Amino acid sequence: SDDDKLKILGELLSTKSSRDIIKLLIGKKMYINEIAKKLELKVSLVIHHLQKMEAIGLLEITNKKIARKGEMHRFFKIPSGMLIFPNESEEIKKNGFLKKIFREGIKFAAVGFVGISSWLISANNKIEENIVDREWSQNSGSNEYLFLIPIIIIGCSLFLIWFSKKYK
Repeated sequence: SDDDKLKILGELLSTKSSRDIIKLLIGKKMYINEIAKKLELKVSLVIHHLQKMEAIGLLEITNKKIARKGEMHRFFKIPSGMLIFPNESEEIKKNGFLKKIFREGIKFAAVGFVGISSWLISANNKIEENIVDREWSQNSGSNEYLFLIPIIIIGCSLFLIWFSKKYK
């Protein structure tokens, strides 16, 4: 499963020997003994890490003959452009990844935009009133609660989003 693969990837990235093997194999083909010698690791440890990398699909493996000995060896390589993506869920396959991000994110973007806009408008009105009437004490009483407008709008919007998701 994807969780198991992510767990294995986490284990690989958390150990220095795994990270060294990954760095060594990016863009280069090497066989097990070469890796062990280059990194001064035990062959069994290299095999252990390579098996984990193979289990999550991180390696390219090829069989090649070494000319002077005529033996078959497995060569391991990590493609230089390797990106690690989890398998797509059914919902993402059905609706599309970007569609899902847009649909989920647009609600919060709209709430943020409305909140910031209302705050800017109220702040602008307060500044204009202070410029026209230089007496701060007279204007502060009518404008001291203007910051509540964006908070109320954001709160109501978040409640509506929560309510609509809960009762779909």
